[in-house]
Amino acid sequence: MVAQQTLSDGSGPGQVKPGSYRRRLPQTLPLTLDGMFTSVAHRFPMARAVQEGQHHLSYGEAEARAGQLASALVRGGVQLGDPVIVHCGDHRQAVVGQLAVLKAGGVCVPVPAVSRGARLDRIVEVSGARVVLCSALTRPAWSYRCMSWVLDDPATWSRIAAQRPDPALPRSGHTEAAYLLVSDADRQGVGGYLTDHRAWQLALTARIRRAGSAHDGVIVHHPPVRAATLPAMWWAFACGGTLHVPSPDGGFACSPAPKRHAAAVFGPDEYARLLQSLAADFRPASPRLTVLIGGPCPRTVIDRHAEVLPRAPLWVEFAAADGTMPWTVQKFSPGRPRPEHPGASRPVPGVHVQVVAPDGSPVPTGQTGEVRATGPALPYGSIRSADGACLAEDTAPVLASGRLGRWRRDGTLELRGPAPVPAPAAGPRNP
Repeated sequence: MVAQQTLSDGSGPGQVKPGSYRRRLPQTLPLTLDGMFTSVAHRFPMARAVQEGQHHLSYGEAEARAGQLASALVRGGVQLGDPVIVHCGDHRQAVVGQLAVLKAGGVCVPVPAVSRGARLDRIVEVSGARVVLCSALTRPAWSYRCMSWVLDDPATWSRIAAQRPDPALPRSGHTEAAYLLVSDADRQGVGGYLTDHRAWQLALTARIRRAGSAHDGVIVHHPPVRAATLPAMWWAFACGGTLHVPSPDGGFACSPAPKRHAAAVFGPDEYARLLQSLAADFRPASPRLTVLIGGPCPRTVIDRHAEVLPRAPLWVEFAAADGTMPWTVQKFSPGRPRPEHPGASRPVPGVHVQVVAPDGSPVPTGQTGEVRATGPALPYGSIRSADGACLAEDTAPVLASGRLGRWRRDGTLELRGPAPVPAPAAGPRNP
């Protein structure tokens, strides 16, 4: 069931068509994610955007294919703000699919390649999407759920190539929704989070300022389109670099090998498994630095990183809620003593972090409360699933991390254990 979506432009709620996540906000800045990619493609069309094993995708080829696909999506009925699912078996197809959705003015709903069954039903329910861009590998999962476009089928591209490019493209806007990330309902009953192009640009700018350019590329170690893949991908593209995808059992090794100054991006749990699998006497080709984004990072992972990659700095970005937009960050530098509290980090620009009591009031420095956050570098809206309807929040949400924390006197945030789940409200007692 697709329900009416309501979002606010600051002057009151604005009604948009069912199933749409379009925002009615002034277009103040021209740069969008797809516009950023187009700029790089025009300057360096032969540069490699994705290196996946022995296969690669150039910026020019990705730009051309995405433009063709975006035109076909518009002619196929995708309108501004419409959600479109991207569920592909390889990173090259996923990149083209995401770019096409953004160019068409749609909202990307990325789905990890391994997702199946009830997980897909929930994504359709929460997003209201009717179209999926997929691969032959993932196509069977959508046979009765959505209209599917198979991106590795030559017949699909034959039909697309026969159509003229849409002169109205691109239709994306800086303050329009770029991604809807659907997750299992959290403690607030939220089923998904909406992020606009502006939030991604703010997060990218902050990451480049603190960790440096990714013009030599970014290594990821998981199939598309996991939460950690998105920030890695756009970090590489923002700098004209290559997204390197090694084989599943290749450690950091890529084929062909990335430049020695490439960065690597992982989730904390994923990185812990990778480090654990490396033999004690094996030292993989060291990335320039490693970025962990997602939940809190255990101290054992930090210590193991120092053993395996002693020369590579480690940046730990805590990203709750949608799992892609960082709230806080901490750097562990080679040769420096590791801090007593490895979870003590500082908020990133564009994010306002709060530590609150159960009633929502701020707690004093040194006292423990639940960590929450809001700000322009975070999702601007949340989607709740209630009685089969998808309802968008009228105001920017205050995101709950589900973690306890406290402010330290040096201004850092110390993350602690999970926050207790609120007890359900007591209903009326039967006489």
